[in-house]
Amino acid sequence: MLLVEELTEFLSAITRRYGILGFLLSMILQAIIAPIPGEALMVIGGAVFGSLSTIVIGEIGGCIGALACFLIARKGGRTLVIKMIGRKGLEFADNWFKRHGFYAVLLARLIPFIPIDAISYGAGLTAMNLKSFFVATAIGMLPRVIFYSYIGEFAANNVIVEIEKIYIDSLLALTLIVIVASTLIYILKMCRRRERLENTDDPD
Repeated sequence: MLLVEELTEFLSAITRRYGILGFLLSMILQAIIAPIPGEALMVIGGAVFGSLSTIVIGEIGGCIGALACFLIARKGGRTLVIKMIGRKGLEFADNWFKRHGFYAVLLARLIPFIPIDAISYGAGLTAMNLKSFFVATAIGMLPRVIFYSYIGEFAANNVIVEIEKIYIDSLLALTLIVIVASTLIYILKMCRRRERLENTDDPD
């Protein structure tokens, strides 16, 4: 779990430092390095770049990463896939394809909490051709990319609005304090001036 958090933070740092290209690279890498959640990066992308840019780059990067997983599995076989996603991940992918057949990739992309990177690797071990895999991946990924991109943008906008509200409230409070303090100082000065006048007028 700690390794996953460190890798996620590393890719998040790449996104923040290198902008759109960093985000594209992060989306590709997170697909190949299976344990890293792409959802977290899409939320970060939405917050940093806005929803539209994140949707476009997230879709492109996610598809490239998924194709890389597919080709790695097709060329490297089950032994390499086990090293990439673990034996349990491969067993899950095998059972998923047995249950859903041709629609396995599309369903995995549409249903939350499915380890989609494991499905991408698993697809490379089946008879599915590259074109069918790409089409199912692109269609199934889009709703998820849109959803998490908008969440990121919405969260960022709310934070900005909240900061602006705090700033305005603080400014109003400071202005009120200055007005009250100035009024009190003015009243004290007037009282002291009156006392001095009274002391000057006093014959004693």
